[in-house]
Amino acid sequence: MIKLIDPRDHRTVPWKNGGGTATDYAVELAGDGEVVWRIGTAEILKDGPFSDYAGVTRVFTIIHGPGVHLDFEGEGTRTLPRDQPTRFAGAPAPFSRLRGAPATAFNLLMRDGAVQGDVAIWRGHGEPEAIAAAETIAVVAIEGTWSVTEGAETAALPPGWTALVAGGQRCTAAAPAGARAAIVRLRPA
Repeated sequence: MIKLIDPRDHRTVPWKNGGGTATDYAVELAGDGEVVWRIGTAEILKDGPFSDYAGVTRVFTIIHGPGVHLDFEGEGTRTLPRDQPTRFAGAPAPFSRLRGAPATAFNLLMRDGAVQGDVAIWRGHGEPEAIAAAETIAVVAIEGTWSVTEGAETAALPPGWTALVAGGQRCTAAAPAGARAAIVRLRPA
């Protein structure tokens, strides 16, 4: 079954340091109320530190803007262009520097030991493409309208909409040339 999430149901909050905003698209909570995984976006408006998320792994992908430099303590700098996911521990948090203009990032946050996952940015090419099976699959339309099919059910995803497919079902996604989507695959750790 495909569950659709309308952008009007997203929750946006300002960062504590005033450097941007975070918007939650979909969140799964454990029985204790702790976040198991979260997907959404971050609007990065100025240079500054990220929040510490101890016990969390992040997959961070610039989807709009020229990208950022992330400065990691003891590691150095990673320069992140658009559409290239990067994985890192939630703590210690990196310092983010814009590459000339504000940027929007797609975020996957996962509680360590509870869930594993990955993010890929797909480009539409007209034909349906199979998404490798996972416990939970999320398709988030970034640009263009995407079609997601699971079994006999098909859903249309305008930009900003999310489709969740749970239970390890196989599904496909398709869009015309020029469209982009974030494909998230999650499985128990």
